[in-house]
Amino acid sequence: MDRDRRARPPGRRTRPAYTRRRQSWYGYGTITSMEKSRFGCFLHDVTSIFAEVSILGLPALMYIATAGGGGSFGVTSAALVAWATMVFVGALVRGGSIRPVRTETLGWVTFSLALIALRIVYYNGVFLAATYGGVLVAAAVGAPPLSLVAAALVATLSMLSFPKLGETVARSRQP
Repeated sequence: MDRDRRARPPGRRTRPAYTRRRQSWYGYGTITSMEKSRFGCFLHDVTSIFAEVSILGLPALMYIATAGGGGSFGVTSAALVAWATMVFVGALVRGGSIRPVRTETLGWVTFSLALIALRIVYYNGVFLAATYGGVLVAAAVGAPPLSLVAAALVATLSMLSFPKLGETVARSRQP
């Protein structure tokens, strides 16, 4: 683990992208590291990113849920598409299946106080931009299904860009 910390850029967690070993908790405070299949690693990464995005993006998700705007191509549908897309793309980035934009380093962003605060602002902003922006674009063009496509596009680009942003913030906080 120390070798991983020294070799990676600040603010980035690279180990899950380069290995199939994942840490798992199996009760009574016991944590172990185990080798998983590719599909097992993907499922592990999905649950990790799902928890991160869902918990830290909860204010925007709650606002969207209570604001209304239902319908097949409304705000709620766009939010669900954005949410699922963020989790899927984030899991692929975390596991090293796709490379984030503007960086050569595979992997996701570490958990530090500054990066958790960044995540809260970022995820909530992405949810609001993807959902309301998608609906506005669809209304302007006159094609309601476009709201889902726009939400997925915003969510995809945001998750591909977040590792570089996290790396930049972590570098700026270094002495």
